[in-house]
Amino acid sequence: MHLFAILCALAGALHVIAPDHWVPASLLSWQRRWRLSRIAGFAALAFGLHVALGFLLFYLFGEAVWEMASSNLLVFSLILVAGVAAIRAFRFQRIREVLASGGSGIWGVFMVFSLLGPCESLIPILIKSRQLGAGLLLPLVAFYAGTLLAGGALIFFGKGLWNRPHWLPRGLYAGTQRLATVPVIACVAVGLALLLKVS
Repeated sequence: MHLFAILCALAGALHVIAPDHWVPASLLSWQRRWRLSRIAGFAALAFGLHVALGFLLFYLFGEAVWEMASSNLLVFSLILVAGVAAIRAFRFQRIREVLASGGSGIWGVFMVFSLLGPCESLIPILIKSRQLGAGLLLPLVAFYAGTLLAGGALIFFGKGLWNRPHWLPRGLYAGTQRLATVPVIACVAVGLALLLKVS
């Protein structure tokens, strides 16, 4: 079970590399000049809600999804992640609303939360955990820990990038390109492949 928990944390860390998971929050922290403690608190809340919404989706549709996906969980997982990644890449265009909100107001915070949405990458992990009889608490906590550590670090270090000339437009351009989803899907595929091969 220790290996399973480590792989869950790794999957959480890899999935948060997607630009829509950390770039909006890092822009917000840059605009509002947040200190590390504020970034940590915001990341804990934002990623906590992100993971909780993924768990809610699993809970609401878990039985149907579990029955359908149990025969070939890896293929189901990659289709799910690739499909949602394509939708996320399209929605990432709305990041400009985070920039437009400036250093004040609640709209920027709302946009960060809306760009995150529910965590679809958690669903295959919870299905696998049920197959292994490991319960849901262990993978949920491990996945959240990996997401929070990696995502918080990306937000913090990303905040420093935006002060450098040309890094902000380059970062936004890279994030809005459809090709930006390719390395993200590859990372998630590696994480899920390792995790779902656990028997």
